Amino acid sequence: MGRWQPLRDDLPAEVVRLVRELRQYVDRCEMNTATVAAKTGYSGSSWLRYLNGRRLPPWSAVAGLGQLAQADAEYLRVLWESAAHAWSGEGPAGESGPPPAPRRRAGRPRDPDPDTPVTGASPVVDRPHRRSARLPRAGVLAAVVVACSLLGAVLFARPWDTETDADRPPAGAPPGAPAWPWPLHNGTDRAAAACRGAGCRGLDPYRERCDRDGVVVHRLRAYGHVLTLQYSPACLASWAEVDIPAATGRLRIATTGGDQEVAGKGGAYTAMVGSGPDAARATVVVDGHQLGVGRYDSWIDAVTGSA
Repeated sequence: MGRWQPLRDDLPAEVVRLVRELRQYVDRCEMNTATVAAKTGYSGSSWLRYLNGRRLPPWSAVAGLGQLAQADAEYLRVLWESAAHAWSGEGPAGESGPPPAPRRRAGRPRDPDPDTPVTGASPVVDRPHRRSARLPRAGVLAAVVVACSLLGAVLFARPWDTETDADRPPAGAPPGAPAWPWPLHNGTDRAAAACRGAGCRGLDPYRERCDRDGVVVHRLRAYGHVLTLQYSPACLASWAEVDIPAATGRLRIATTGGDQEVAGKGGAYTAMVGSGPDAARATVVVDGHQLGVGRYDSWIDAVTGSA
């Protein structure tokens, strides 16, 4: 992925997962951004922003690229919805969040963007005061009372709180896992997984489709790199990832039971170990220091001799 820019360190894991998936589609089809733009109707500059994590792509753009790569539309929709939810929770709009609404200026626009529909800004017109159209104060109070009564009835009934199995995290999920985005991963993910538990030992998490419901157990950012411990509830397996893999060494996933897998030189992730998140630890060597993460702790130690 030498042609791709490194992703921002503060991007949510769900967004990173979507961007990496889209990059794989472009590489698999041996296309460039100009080709993707011509086939999807979104500009090349837009795709550069999407594929480098600077803007969240709209679903229509993602679906268009997925059709070109003959990707699983349902799986892609899950990835996009999860990324959209995480993106909207990043914080206030700005350089690290969704871009602000474009301002209309006279003349030719600098970068027409299909994902931002070109519509004329509604002119601000001073509206004359129309006292006759104002509701009487008593009518407004009555409407507020009725609305509050309806809201109270809905809150008391709690029709959404059905507590079905689909609302709970799947079996094998780390304790205390949030409700989101677990409901997006249903039985089809478990059925699609090609291995499970000890059967995943030494296998590639992406080839075995264990990344489909992969969750970030712990992440450590240091020395310009990000070390992540990943876990798949469907596969009951863990693996380690590093971003950016360049100038790193000995990326390793190990368990308290003695199992371990080491990535090849320059590898971005390891093979899997058949272990839950409690017993797994991920390590990597960067700039003469070993970065490490477990489920509840992380560390940075100087490397002396051979590690």
